[in-house]
Amino acid sequence: MQTFRSKIDWWVLGFIIAMTGLLLQLLVTMYAKGTMQEYTEHTAVYILTIAVLWWPILNTRYVVQEDTLIIHCLLFKWVIPVVSIEKITKTNHSISSPALSLNRLKIEYLKEGKSKYILVSPRNQQGFCQALQQKNSKIEATV
Repeated sequence: MQTFRSKIDWWVLGFIIAMTGLLLQLLVTMYAKGTMQEYTEHTAVYILTIAVLWWPILNTRYVVQEDTLIIHCLLFKWVIPVVSIEKITKTNHSISSPALSLNRLKIEYLKEGKSKYILVSPRNQQGFCQALQQKNSKIEATV
């Protein structure tokens, strides 16, 4: 089993750090004014928002097992049989996907006879493709 973490673009990380700083500033201000106990629902929402902002940074990963590729992001989990993967190509498509970078790989696979795809952004793209090709030598990879 090999685990590959998602590459993170600087602007994604910058946005999350800026939003976290803003929310922490609000919490510090509430604490300094003594209104934190009065507005507990605000405090809870700010803390929950910070957790949700950092969750994909800490959770987005791609696991290559013996016969499956498992993709984790937030509450979502995709399980793709390696034998169903047909092609891996580079892309910078900005469609929503379990990827924290625009430097992505498009994985094309078959599911119930239909062609599907998912976009991922592993830090080590070469190693990721090699790990999948070791499990299925029929995968066409242009990385």
